[in-house]
Amino acid sequence: MTSPSTAERIDSATSVPTLYHLLTRINRTLRTRGGNGNLSAGAAAALWTIINHAPIRLSALAERESVSAPTMSRIVASLEEQGYVQRTTDPDDGRARLLDPTAQGIEIIANTRTRRARLLAEAIDGLDPDDRATVGRGLTILADALGTT
Repeated sequence: MTSPSTAERIDSATSVPTLYHLLTRINRTLRTRGGNGNLSAGAAAALWTIINHAPIRLSALAERESVSAPTMSRIVASLEEQGYVQRTTDPDDGRARLLDPTAQGIEIIANTRTRRARLLAEAIDGLDPDDRATVGRGLTILADALGTT
């Protein structure tokens, strides 16, 4: 049996199943080793979006997070119960509500980012400069292709 050629290894490393598996492993490692307080991944993502786009309507938040309005409503209710989000009246439409983060919500995301960022920084610091640049370019290209915000 012969070993795979360089082209075969590159094709295997960039296949969709392999890339998806690698992204899942990275996310799982950052989540489990970096901690996220008592927030689920969906709640943490929603809170991050609220912090970065406040004030925001629930419908706009659901759209940004690519989930249904009922699902986002449950997530926001949980964030509100935990004191991470507050609802205010939309000055342009008294029937609508806007979501704003509380100081406690901002703090939990800042601390989560710090722990996860530290883990990520340690891993990236172990790479040589060319590999660091490659990782940065690759992730930027992939995020842009997915249309992430």
